[in-house]
Amino acid sequence: MLITRISIMKNKLWVSVIALLLITSVDGFSQRWKLRRYEVDMYVAGVAFHGDIGKANEPIANMFNGFRPSLGVTPRFMATQNIAVAIDLAYCMYGGTDDEVSSHGRYFSFNSNAFVHGIRGEYYILGTKENIFAAGMYNKRGMVNSYNRLFLYVFGGVSGVLSKSTVKYAETGEAIPEDTPGYNNNAVYSAVFPVGAGVKFEIDPRWSVGFEAGYSFSLSDEIDGYASDYSEYNDSYYIFSVKGIYKIRNDKNGRPILKKLYR
Repeated sequence: MLITRISIMKNKLWVSVIALLLITSVDGFSQRWKLRRYEVDMYVAGVAFHGDIGKANEPIANMFNGFRPSLGVTPRFMATQNIAVAIDLAYCMYGGTDDEVSSHGRYFSFNSNAFVHGIRGEYYILGTKENIFAAGMYNKRGMVNSYNRLFLYVFGGVSGVLSKSTVKYAETGEAIPEDTPGYNNNAVYSAVFPVGAGVKFEIDPRWSVGFEAGYSFSLSDEIDGYASDYSEYNDSYYIFSVKGIYKIRNDKNGRPILKKLYR
């Protein structure tokens, strides 16, 4: 009987120790984000533009018709454990070529160089509390932290886009006359409203990788430099990006630590 009681007491003790470790681990992660409020995304992206010039009668084909590379950087601040505020700065290329069959007698192509700058809010649905994927990092004192976490978030915001376009005859590559009805070869500025979703995977204390898909609709019909009389919608575009994300530690007062190496 005595041996049985000792065995039961040991089992209860182990259960208590394990429960305490689990609670401590969860609480530790719930506080860890406060020392990692700052992140910087560096990304490359593909932009699929939907404007007046392009395969308007073939929405799927039009996604590839105007696909152009872009790149950008996004500084981020975690306001709470689930809510972040970010600034998006990007150099974007837009492009497209008309379909000879459905372009109302014209056959144009265009290319735009654009600078996008804006602010957005992000809401983290998964990852900030839920430990979907985890791997342990150990030393002689036991587990010191856990990484390899998957985050899922949605975002929305407002941006400005400054673009300069060149419209050409698709057959010859020559620029169309500046007095062509609907053509605007000046710099165009417009408000743009991006929405979308993304995932990021935490590799270690410093780095994460991510993928993001978004859709941006504008208040202008001239981002591509051309506004057709037949147009019924303003310009818009999809953007798909792959990101490298660097985390910057901050002190207890919330100020980023820039002079010291990350440990």
